[in-house]
Amino acid sequence: MPVLFRFNIFRLLPALLLYAAISGCSPSGDQIPVVGILEWERVELIAESNEPIIRIDVHEGEQVKAGQSLLQQDTQRTQSDLDAALASQQQAEAKLQELLAGPRKEDIAEAEAALEAARVAFQLAKAEYTRVKKLQKQKLVSPEALDKAESEQGSSKATLALNQARLDRLLHGTRAEQVAQARADVASAIARVRHLQINLERLTISAPRDGRIDSLSFIVGEQPPRGSVVAVLLVNETPYARVYVPEQMRADIRPGSRAEVRLDGIDKTFAGRVRMISRDPSFTPYYSLTAHDRSRLAYLAKVDLLYAQAGVLSAGTPLQVIFINDAGNGANE
Repeated sequence: MPVLFRFNIFRLLPALLLYAAISGCSPSGDQIPVVGILEWERVELIAESNEPIIRIDVHEGEQVKAGQSLLQQDTQRTQSDLDAALASQQQAEAKLQELLAGPRKEDIAEAEAALEAARVAFQLAKAEYTRVKKLQKQKLVSPEALDKAESEQGSSKATLALNQARLDRLLHGTRAEQVAQARADVASAIARVRHLQINLERLTISAPRDGRIDSLSFIVGEQPPRGSVVAVLLVNETPYARVYVPEQMRADIRPGSRAEVRLDGIDKTFAGRVRMISRDPSFTPYYSLTAHDRSRLAYLAKVDLLYAQAGVLSAGTPLQVIFINDAGNGANE
């Protein structure tokens, strides 16, 4: 089956115009107008969540300031997660404060009272065991009674040791390891809260810098996929000419070179200055071409318009650029 290719003729327009300009140019000594289109620096604003859009605050073509709200996504889910994280943070902080404060005086007094009661119980059990032991030697009590008295003495002794250990733990205070663990829990809770706060803030899409709204990709009620472009912002005060420079002119053009820009349909010549020119050709690599073929190479260049009122010009306008060398002649002279 034949293979069908789809393409946009408008994407090939700059290259076709460039080829026509090179093919029909005069011999060396004439200025060669380089064709291209007018462009703006574009900032694409991305949706970091797939929450639905509940409000759009601007319209296409509107001038906006840095930090101005452009659109709002639904915050209910993220706000709920943030509330839960704040509660966990408060719990972790309270636990840390409890460990730092140490045991209360009432807890220590209770432990001391329990220890004293255990001590008294042990003394009574010890005395009972001694009494029963003497009676058993006189054959006045059974061996089982002696065993029971001995068991009660051992049990009361263990209870005394347990209460002593509890009091010692309260008196020694909180271990450093427990405090360190509690501090780590608090830090983790704070980080979680901050993460959700950032997520909540980014549900409000704001302008990162001054500019003009070029396009809005969604309407209220739509749910943009995570990572999709929701708005495009045109920035900088003036646009620039995006052109492809023929290989014959490449050596004479560098950042800072002067140029004249003429837009189709506008009877005015704009002064320009080269912002950048690529070091690599945009078409076939130079090392695979003959000297004759290299004349067909072109290099991407950006020429800033030095006209304050150029901010009203529309992107996509076809144009021509004539580069001027330091002596005021064409770049190809």
